[in-house]
Amino acid sequence: MFNFIQQCVRNFGFFPGLIIYLRIKILKSNKFFIPGLKHPIYLRPRTSDVHTFREIFLRNEYSISVPGKTQVIIDAGANIGFTTLFFTKRYPAAKILSLEPDRDNFELLKKNTSHYTNITPIQSALWNKEGFIEVTDKGYGVRGFMVEESPSSESDNSMPSTTMAALLTKFSITSIDILKMDIEGSEKEVFSLDIEKWLPITKCLVIELHDRMKPGSSQAVFKALANYNFECSIRGENLVFINKDL
Repeated sequence: MFNFIQQCVRNFGFFPGLIIYLRIKILKSNKFFIPGLKHPIYLRPRTSDVHTFREIFLRNEYSISVPGKTQVIIDAGANIGFTTLFFTKRYPAAKILSLEPDRDNFELLKKNTSHYTNITPIQSALWNKEGFIEVTDKGYGVRGFMVEESPSSESDNSMPSTTMAALLTKFSITSIDILKMDIEGSEKEVFSLDIEKWLPITKCLVIELHDRMKPGSSQAVFKALANYNFECSIRGENLVFINKDL
């Protein structure tokens, strides 16, 4: 308890931090404000959303230094939008594509980002082909939903999948300043096909690897990155790769 309130006060100041702590931990509120964002943040009390808030806004696990001006960000595996909000707070002029396949998560993602014209929420899973996938819960909770290819779009659980190449074409993107991926093992598929279309134009890749969910994920990512001049560091649960050629 003390550590949480201490982190709130350190990040937001005494009175704002105290209010945020009270609303999240004591009142179990689903709505609160943080300094630097004009609009409220919504979460699901007594769920892993609280842990996600702590990782992103209190531990600042996505507080990274990116060379040059940050104009385009892709948040793949956006969950309910906390990372997207963190990025828009830090880079208010950046265009952000925010991808999340799960319906419940996506509804809250839309609510959290609805007032920001620079953010485009997309209900889709990042995958190695365009088609349909199904979200599956294999016991990792709402922060760890995985996707599998769906044989049909007619399934109640199916939803569209997209690729990096398709996103670049659809949104006329020629360079990516930050590509954040937390896609629960799907990095194995994403990094196994057509990497030459998007990886060379990516300035910063922030990724959480999930070999515990899908063996071979790390191997696919490192094999792809070995073809380019990326410098690696560790921040929290993420690996941060900076493209030294950009």
